[in-house]
Amino acid sequence: MDSRRLSELREAISRVFGSWEALPSAISKFRIVGVSDERKDRYVLEHIGFDGERYATRLLANLEIRDGKIWILTDNTEAGIATELVTQGVPKECIVLAFYPRSVREIGEFAVA
Repeated sequence: MDSRRLSELREAISRVFGSWEALPSAISKFRIVGVSDERKDRYVLEHIGFDGERYATRLLANLEIRDGKIWILTDNTEAGIATELVTQGVPKECIVLAFYPRSVREIGEFAVA
């Protein structure tokens, strides 16, 4: 894969995760944390914190970069993490909604594989 393309994809994920992490506590009682493993190109965005006396976590998004594309394995955001990536300049043909079966991805507007 082109190292420039890989760098652009990583930077787009970082900007999207950064915007989530910067959300004020008035919007979410949980802290939002992005975890990036650029060596293996795996990325996780999650809520973490206490709900009263109980510690709680919630997975917001799970992404991987494979073959020059961002594969969205899990997306529990309202607007969709793919939309945010497109806003950051990632072409739709470089985003795979992997949580859908291939047959559904084939009729969508994003990459199939």
